Amino acid sequence: MEEAREPFAVVTVVRTVKPSSAIVGAKALVTAAGEMIGFVGGQCIQSLVISQALTCIENGTSQLVLITSDSSQLRSTDGITVLPMTCHSEGTVELFIEPKLPAPVLLVIGHSPIADSLQKIAVHLDFQVKSVALDHASSDGADNLSRFTETIRAHLSPGAYVVVASMGLYDTESLRALQGFSLSYVGLVTSPRRREAVLADLQNQGVSEAFCSFLSAPAGLDLGAVDPAEIAVTILAEIIESRRKKQTLSHLTPPVTENKSRREVIDPICRMVVDLNTTLHKAEYQGKEYGFCCPHCRQEFLKHPETYACTVEV
Repeated sequence: MEEAREPFAVVTVVRTVKPSSAIVGAKALVTAAGEMIGFVGGQCIQSLVISQALTCIENGTSQLVLITSDSSQLRSTDGITVLPMTCHSEGTVELFIEPKLPAPVLLVIGHSPIADSLQKIAVHLDFQVKSVALDHASSDGADNLSRFTETIRAHLSPGAYVVVASMGLYDTESLRALQGFSLSYVGLVTSPRRREAVLADLQNQGVSEAFCSFLSAPAGLDLGAVDPAEIAVTILAEIIESRRKKQTLSHLTPPVTENKSRREVIDPICRMVVDLNTTLHKAEYQGKEYGFCCPHCRQEFLKHPETYACTVEV
């Protein structure tokens, strides 16, 4: 999954209290589609673990999760999410969930000393650095530009960071090629005076006001940088600020793939999230199907279904 640049989460059992089928040190992977690979506990906690793992993938943060039947511990504490154990065998399982997200793409457009410095420094900052440049000396200029914009789009991915450092050679064409993508940052290496001319050109060509407002031009924090390496550092500093504050053109966290095979409902007895398509414990009442985490919850429901018939899909 790392080679395919797909986000996932690693779930590790860090503590158990008997009776529990989980083993300390056991691991499982949870994909962005909600599939669990591995074993960290019984079927009754699987949906809970998957739900927490997907939240970690979406937020990009690690989490300690305590699943327990001990009522004295059912109060969340700092840094720990506490959930009720619904397995009939009871017990306690403590898990550490760590999201594994692909390094974001940093696309540098143009061939210039600043572009070169950006590429050299950015590799040390957990970015997948890509670069594209156009040979402006080519004779078939129009066709070359068309192919070049297609190349730019081919290198983009959701949430990418982009710096245009073509030094005025094909700034507008490069920026127009970025339209329609969910990007985390777009910066243009230019002067404050030329910035106005570029923005006017973009607006005349139908580029949206939202995109023009999102564009950072001149790119980089104002630190008084002079030489290309210093300017590259200010641009990367601005990118880091944008990354950590999650400022995006179209707000996008690391992509969580919608899993169309899951149909999540709430167990009407224990209120746990259950996948109705995969759970082995189901019951029908008044033409509606209900899902349960374990046989015990199903049996309780069947005793007085009219009392609990209030389940809702997530």
